[in-house]
Amino acid sequence: MQPFATIRFRTLCRNCLLVFICTFLAGSLSAGALPEPGTPAPPLQFTQLLQAPPGARADWAALRGKVVVLEFWATWCGPCVASMPHLNQLVAELDPAKFQFISVDDEDLKVVQEFLTKRKMAGWAGIDTTKEIFKRFGVISRPATIIVNGQGRVVAVTTPESLTAVYLIAVADGKIAAAGGKSVKSVSMDDKPAAIVAKPPAMMTKAPETPVKPLYEVSLSKAPPDAQSWIYTGPGKHRILNGKSAGELLAIAYSVPKDRLFLTSPLPEGLYTLSAVWSSPEGNDDQHFASFIQAAIAYGLNLRIQPKTITRKAYVLKATEASKRLLIPQPAIRMSKRDYWAGHLMVINGSADDLATALEDGLEAPVVNETGIEGRFDAELEFPAKDADAAKAALLKTTGLELIQEDRPIQMIEVSSRDDAKKQGEAKPQAKP
Repeated sequence: MQPFATIRFRTLCRNCLLVFICTFLAGSLSAGALPEPGTPAPPLQFTQLLQAPPGARADWAALRGKVVVLEFWATWCGPCVASMPHLNQLVAELDPAKFQFISVDDEDLKVVQEFLTKRKMAGWAGIDTTKEIFKRFGVISRPATIIVNGQGRVVAVTTPESLTAVYLIAVADGKIAAAGGKSVKSVSMDDKPAAIVAKPPAMMTKAPETPVKPLYEVSLSKAPPDAQSWIYTGPGKHRILNGKSAGELLAIAYSVPKDRLFLTSPLPEGLYTLSAVWSSPEGNDDQHFASFIQAAIAYGLNLRIQPKTITRKAYVLKATEASKRLLIPQPAIRMSKRDYWAGHLMVINGSADDLATALEDGLEAPVVNETGIEGRFDAELEFPAKDADAAKAALLKTTGLELIQEDRPIQMIEVSSRDDAKKQGEAKPQAKP
């Protein structure tokens, strides 16, 4: 599908003017270090293999003849967890003599083992605490799915929700192949069923040769009504937001929860795909990059967007004597994560601000950090979405922190349609000379 608004910024030489071009032609984005279809799959060497038969080996010699689905995931990754039922169903539908699903995680063994006691994951779970397998396959963003055929060659790089049993069976039957580094071949329409597609929607594709490679490029396009929702974060400044509503795009672009959007006009309906790449070697700061994405949304969706401070009811996070005992500072060298997903809040090596943000995602109401607590911590608690009483109880028990509702000035993002804003401006009485 072609984008309805593609915004491209090109710098043709170091000292040239920046040219702003609006076009209806889409440019695909670079795949980075991910394996090309047709190339031999990099070696597998797991720290430990869970849920496999005794004596089972996860190397390409032992797996030869099987289609292998490598699912790169983590327990803290919400979209990864959400895709598990779909993958479990595929495992149940397919012949284990022809297919092997391996979920690859680089977390501590005990973390994964504890997770698997609470949630069902079909197939094998490969632990990669050295992160060597992630490096070999060039995987940065999760979830990521890599399909390897029975000859040990990569067939496709995609996302878990794109997989179907029909497609994988076609790979096993040799109707979909990738040889000599070429793209995945189409299944012949003479083969049954005719509904087989050439390949799952790829997570990314290789950019075609062009006379001038854009240093900056942002595109916004309409997505199908049934588009899957996912985010790809690639090497450098490279983002793809797929199957997102206008509200979700705004929240991501401005790094605010959706409850911080102050809407004075209805947002455009439907789903969208936003792609952005910035390969400039200079001025590579995050704020500058975010401005390109924000401009694409504002102009593409005909919106006027501006900051606004509003006094409203908010949940205030406050420290107690108990919180000083329960919140134990963690080493700052570890990876940091925060997330609220399906009733489960998790903060890993995060600050009190991170905890407030995760709580706001769960409560869908502003949360202000007034704890005065510094340092980084781990926290994990469960409460149903929007259930403030359950959140307060879980928070006090787990961290010793209190959550109190009070009036506070809240930084909001005011959003209105440009047409409505223009009408309001025209309706204002003109000042007398």
